Amino acid sequence: DGATFQLVSETSDGASCPEVVTRIYSIADSCSNTNTCAQIITIDDAINPTITCSSALTAICDISEQPAYTNYAVFQAAGGSATDNCGIDGATFQLVSETSDGASCPEVVTRIYSIADSCSNTNTCSQIITIDDAINPSITCPLALTAICDISEQLAYTNYAAFQVAGGNATDNCGIDGATFQLVSET
Repeated sequence: DGATFQLVSETSDGASCPEVVTRIYSIADSCSNTNTCAQIITIDDAINPTITCSSALTAICDISEQPAYTNYAVFQAAGGSATDNCGIDGATFQLVSETSDGASCPEVVTRIYSIADSCSNTNTCSQIITIDDAINPSITCPLALTAICDISEQLAYTNYAAFQVAGGNATDNCGIDGATFQLVSET
């Protein structure tokens, strides 16, 4: 048989996604007659990476309590992950959008994050942040008053500003809505 077979060269076009590699093979017979053939190998990752956001978060007063992840390392430290058959490009990690359902108590904010692999294939994940203040405000009335003849001598406070001027106060972990101040009952 005496034939000699060998890989002569392997060259890349230097591109990526796709990269084209050419392999040249040669064979010789027992009389040193040779011939070659070229084999083309195209390397192209068309498979999207997978990305999994960390679990849902909660906030009490506003979304600033749960800042968006600024980079892939912070995302991973919070429990997020991404994988790919050819490798993740962590530098491509980004917050794509942040949208609110427009409600309050609770408000639901959805953040969409994305990441790409080394061939620019991308994928996204969603993270839900629920903002809900369930802590009641505290209110302190002004000091007790006296009247001589009847209640009309001590008028009810008509707004929160008048209530405060008289020595009343209200506080809350997320802030007071003074416009909601009202006399509930008089017995």
